[in-house]
Amino acid sequence: MVRILILWSILLLSVLVNAQTTNSQIKGKVTDNKKELLAFVTVVAKDADGKMVQAVYTDEQGVYDLDDNALITQLEFSYVGFKSQTIPLGTAPAVVELTEDNAILDEVMITAKRPTIKREIDRLVFNVQDTPLATTNAWDILKQTPGVSAIGDNLSIRGSSSILVTINDRKVMLTGEQLKEMLESTDGTQVEAVEVITNPPAKYDAQGGAVLNIKLKKNINLGYKGSVTNRFKQTTYAVNTLGTQHFYSGDKVNLSGNYTYTKGTGVRYNEDNVIYENGERWSTDLTRKNKMKGRHSFNAEMDVKVDSTLTLTVGGSGYINEQTKGDFVIPTLIYNKEGIVESNYTTFNKKRANMDTYTGYFMLDKKFSHEKNLLWSSYFTYDNQKDNQDVLTELNFKDQVPSERFFATKDKSRTRLAVSGVDYTIDKETTKWELGGKYSIVKALYSLDFFDTKTSNPNKDKSNEYDYQEINWAGYTSFTKQWDKWQIKAGLRGEYTGIQTKSTGVGSDTQSYFKLFPTAYVKYDVTDDHHLSFSYGKRIDRPSYSWMNPAKSYYNLFSYFQGDPDLKPTISHNFSLSYNWNQLNIELFYNRENNPSMEISYQEPENNMLIYHYTNIDKRQLAGMIVNYSHQILPIWSVSPFLYLQQQEDYFYGVDKKLYKNDALIFGGRLSTSVDIEKKSNWKAMLTYNFYTPTVQGTFRISSYQRTDFIMSREFLKNKLAANLYVYNIFGSDRQIISTNYANQNNYFKDYSDTQGFAVSLKYNLGNQKVKYSSKEIDMTEKDRL
Repeated sequence: MVRILILWSILLLSVLVNAQTTNSQIKGKVTDNKKELLAFVTVVAKDADGKMVQAVYTDEQGVYDLDDNALITQLEFSYVGFKSQTIPLGTAPAVVELTEDNAILDEVMITAKRPTIKREIDRLVFNVQDTPLATTNAWDILKQTPGVSAIGDNLSIRGSSSILVTINDRKVMLTGEQLKEMLESTDGTQVEAVEVITNPPAKYDAQGGAVLNIKLKKNINLGYKGSVTNRFKQTTYAVNTLGTQHFYSGDKVNLSGNYTYTKGTGVRYNEDNVIYENGERWSTDLTRKNKMKGRHSFNAEMDVKVDSTLTLTVGGSGYINEQTKGDFVIPTLIYNKEGIVESNYTTFNKKRANMDTYTGYFMLDKKFSHEKNLLWSSYFTYDNQKDNQDVLTELNFKDQVPSERFFATKDKSRTRLAVSGVDYTIDKETTKWELGGKYSIVKALYSLDFFDTKTSNPNKDKSNEYDYQEINWAGYTSFTKQWDKWQIKAGLRGEYTGIQTKSTGVGSDTQSYFKLFPTAYVKYDVTDDHHLSFSYGKRIDRPSYSWMNPAKSYYNLFSYFQGDPDLKPTISHNFSLSYNWNQLNIELFYNRENNPSMEISYQEPENNMLIYHYTNIDKRQLAGMIVNYSHQILPIWSVSPFLYLQQQEDYFYGVDKKLYKNDALIFGGRLSTSVDIEKKSNWKAMLTYNFYTPTVQGTFRISSYQRTDFIMSREFLKNKLAANLYVYNIFGSDRQIISTNYANQNNYFKDYSDTQGFAVSLKYNLGNQKVKYSSKEIDMTEKDRL
């Protein structure tokens, strides 16, 4: 496979180096009198009579590029707030400098504000730059994004938590708590918008359900810009984050980088209850306090513009958790059927975990003409994790002599992922054709050593090694056509997957499959303000590599987690019908999932074991309506409700092999209002209220939820210093009960993630804060499964 990648790389490089455009060009740059490049300047080529021959805009680097034409004798440059210039063709300099039109600027103040919510043919775009959320972080922004449901630290779209979270279409190799921590360290001022893509087009990997793409900004004007930020968060315990970010944009080279360091303590409160048919109830107070020794998140990127048609981008990112330390004391009380405690045991868990993950990537962006473009992107990811625990249990059971039991586990995982892909685009005025392919290979090794005593060798019966290898070949094509009031987009993606696994005690297994994933979109502009759209997409959700590991990972003597080596990929069909009027978006949807995978719990009465098992259920159906609206009540006051009504049905086979239906009619949403208190100092405030009626997930029924947050931000010292206050979960009302009750299964647990508190952040800006940004994208969604 390495040879294939090398040959592919050589072939692409030869194409890029030898490719030549057939037409001669008229090229140049446009700047202001401060030598800052100007994007979107109108450049009109005219003939001797002053008639227009052709017209273009300068790109994000201030470059204009016209096809040479014998009729062209003069070029006219115009830009809002600047004096227009007309220059004879033969005398046009390489860099045209425009001067500000002070007469216009003195008389008119131009305010360009994007719509907060914008519906495109295949996605909903949430612009955050003009909201108080821009002063928070990427995680808080995601939780407040229209169409996204946030319950505690769990995100879902249309009731599904199978979401690909990408940053400029790059997926960091983190999931769960690690992903949350990384996004919390991403400054909100870097975020331009969040794209909610419920039916991702063929260009995207078919893996996963919806895509949440965070679009970050990049410099487009010459100069340096940076900042230093400190964020202090206090809930039960304190967490402090120190970060810095820097950007430099030159004529040929752009540089960017950021680094954050987080240290503190977090806690999560749970109460687990298992009720058996004989009337016994086992109740566990599971409070887990973890101390972070130090967490580091960093990334760096460099763009090199080789010439006006070829750009090279190289970069890398990393996340290091030095150590998470937890010393848990977990009491369990055993009640008889009369509700009297007659036995108990206490678990002492000494837990230490650390991880590090690194990603390196590069892109070659070749423009063959105004219409044709080729993007070659590749990345490699390394991930290493360790999780060790010593568990001592003091047993005090009725009619038994008190005793102690000990075990220890050492859990290690190492993953390597390499991906390379090509995207070719022909983008004309009314049509767009996209074609591409991708190859990926992953190798993952998981080892679990189980020790019965502190000095013994590993117990071979309870230890395990799991080796996972996967290759994936993918190809796609997509076509977009626009005419009159219609816009259509259709695509087809094909993916071949080959998997090899080897596990101690289970043996080896291989599987392979090829599947097609069609997508279709139709948009009709009823008027300039009223739009109708329809979309359909078929998706696949392949299980994470670790979820297929059959090793038993013990929490205590009476509870463990186990993966499923026979996990099947989830296939989903998603339909959507939308109506858009200005800032109002109404969407009707229907989703059907076959073999959705998730974690369920079940109890074994014969040995009082509570097992958490990641497996497939039979199917899931969802149908409902989503409403997003943003309304400006006054120039300084706006409201943004997000509401949804959804019927969800989950079908699963119980431990008794019978098929059960778990369903709920769910109503929920988010109401937010923001006020611009003072424009001069950018003083803003925002209040949000989230609520949901009871929901379901597989065998679980999840209680209702509500939460209220408050955000306020202000700038000082001529916008050099920015301050932010975020009050989380004001009323402490987001506690939930998750229960299972069917056949002989009766268990529930109360969950509280310690989210009530506040955060204060200060940010000091460095350099030229007028430096502007653009964004660049690379597809790294494959990493979501690591």
